[in-house]
Amino acid sequence: MMVILGIGALLAAMIAHARLDPDESQHLHAAWLVAQGRVPYVDFWEHHMPLLHYGLAPVTRWLPDRPAIYFAGRAIMSVTAAGTLVIVYALGRRLGPGVGGMAVVLLAVQFRFLQHSIQVRPDGPALLTWLATTWMLVRWREHERPRQLLAAGFWLGVTAALTPKAVFVGLGALAVVLVVPCHTGPGRRPVGRHIAWLALGSALPLTALLGWLAATGGRPALQHFAQDVIVANLYFPDFVKQTPVGPEGVGFGLLGLAGVAMALRAHGGRALRHPLHGPLLIPLAVVSGILVMPTTPAVYSYTWLPVIAVLSVYAGHALVVAVERLHAGGTTRRIALVALIVITALVVPLAAVGVLALPPNRDNDADIGRMNRLLAYACPGEAVVDAGPIVVFRPTAFRYPSLVSGLRKWIARGVIPSEALVDDLWRARAPVGVFDSRLGKLGEPVTALIARYYLHEPDGLLVAGASLLLREGVGETGVDLFVAGRYEITATPGTRVIIDGTAPGSPVVWLYAGHHRIAWSGPPGTTLRLKILPCAERRR
Repeated sequence: MMVILGIGALLAAMIAHARLDPDESQHLHAAWLVAQGRVPYVDFWEHHMPLLHYGLAPVTRWLPDRPAIYFAGRAIMSVTAAGTLVIVYALGRRLGPGVGGMAVVLLAVQFRFLQHSIQVRPDGPALLTWLATTWMLVRWREHERPRQLLAAGFWLGVTAALTPKAVFVGLGALAVVLVVPCHTGPGRRPVGRHIAWLALGSALPLTALLGWLAATGGRPALQHFAQDVIVANLYFPDFVKQTPVGPEGVGFGLLGLAGVAMALRAHGGRALRHPLHGPLLIPLAVVSGILVMPTTPAVYSYTWLPVIAVLSVYAGHALVVAVERLHAGGTTRRIALVALIVITALVVPLAAVGVLALPPNRDNDADIGRMNRLLAYACPGEAVVDAGPIVVFRPTAFRYPSLVSGLRKWIARGVIPSEALVDDLWRARAPVGVFDSRLGKLGEPVTALIARYYLHEPDGLLVAGASLLLREGVGETGVDLFVAGRYEITATPGTRVIIDGTAPGSPVVWLYAGHHRIAWSGPPGTTLRLKILPCAERRR
């Protein structure tokens, strides 16, 4: 019970304090767009599978215009993380008493597992459904009943409906079916029939998902799905290569490899035909081999989650064996070795979680404050210039709601013309935005338009308006405004301003989008600012 409460506390700490990731904004925003009746791939660009967005769409309706959407989404993800730990426990138990609990503890203190499993991204739920596939493959290896293989295929299909990376584990599942179990002779096993059962199970959720997509978006939805998900991911230009664990998880990784070595030494070549080791080790080898290939795109640390989950089972087994041998005869050397293993595989990761997850995150406070200001400035339905998109509940000015690394590389190479982004900005006429490094790397046409029509506020917001330095005491000039609405006029006291031949009667004036003539008289060196007002003040 204490272990369960401890793991629950770690998950709660990560929900509350882990750094908000831009990918979370991307998935929550896509879910909100779906809840607004937008069709993925037709009405907005997305290169992920849509099941998570459909699943989270109702949540965005229950918590509209509130940053709490992030933490509600994380709470839902934590349920899938708990389910993952349950299956890891069940798999570990089959290696011996105590292995399941030890595997769960070792996995639960890994910072990257905690970090990514509670983030609003498809990788956490996909890990759960993949482990469900693994569990059914183990059961099928033990009994070879078609319904178990059909269930394995079903969960594999759900995994594919969550992430295109399911192709990696799918190849591993296929390899498990192709390897003959220990208790079956090669001539007695209808491999083709078993592959058909696996394929049929996988086809059921995928057919339902694509059928729903076709019903809501017609043939264009399926065509754009094929282009944006299948083709785009095959040629995605993001070749980041991250490791499965950070420095704090090296001991855990080595302990997991030691457990794998113990299994191979105990069973030799028959380990891959073993009812448990085969479904664990074969996908482990297939997925690891694919991820280390230089041509595999977007290998982020969360891509390694299926590998980490399997290694936790073998790490738990190795640690239990080490403790048992210590009880059998505890020499000083053996005691020191087991203590070193516990410290590096358990204590160090737990300390890292305490340092990184328990203190409140000031970056999150800044992001939430920025989100509230964006929501205040943009009325419902108005677009926001946001490459994040941190605001979640407003349309983005671009057709590409989240300008991820691969998209920015395509823009830099001209595969996606920057002029198309400029056209998006002109159509959206967003009153507000947020300038970050993603936006700054889009190139001259986009950044020049933003510099011309938006004010950079001290809090990082882009607000539609203009700033003029009035070097002379008297003069006349022109200014172009991007967005129609009520503007606040600020200048040095004593400055008289005339806009389009009329002196404003108050510091707030309604102005149309387009060119305006500005005449002034007053102290030289005055800065005149026209800044659009927040939503509530524009609607007053």
